[in-house]
Order: sequence, then structure tokens, then C-alpha cells
Amino acid sequence: MEVLSNQKAGCVCKISSIDLPQSKKIKLLGLGINAGLQVSVLRNRSGDMVLALGNARISVGKSMAHLIKVAIA
Repeated sequence: MEVLSNQKAGCVCKISSIDLPQSKKIKLLGLGINAGLQVSVLRNRSGDMVLALGNARISVGKSMAHLIKVAIA
């Protein structure tokens, strides 16, 4: 299993697990990010990510992206 911060732009992956404290998980859930979701990586600047969730665009910081486990879809 790989971490989100290592994925390159253009990669489509499915979120397997989120290893964050509960308060941070709630923030991600509020943005629509949860386990089982398929996301597209639009930009990766040394771990700072811009993700596409359907028509929405979400920015995720390096420390948070490093704790999100993904599987390549």
C-alpha cells in the first residue's frame, strides 16, 4: 500500500485508509474525503496535493497526504 503524497499528477487512486487523529478525519469528511473514495491527483508539489473529487478540487497538505494510504485504481 502506498501513501498519497508519493503519487504523481494524473494518477487515479482509491483511498484505502486514513491514519489521522479523529479531529483531522472529521475535517476531511467535511470535504468529502473518506476511505473507499476514488480521487485523481491533479498536482503534487513535493507532497502538497491538489485532488479532484468529481467536479470539486481539494488541496491537501504534505503532512496530511503522507498519512493517507491509497491503492492505484
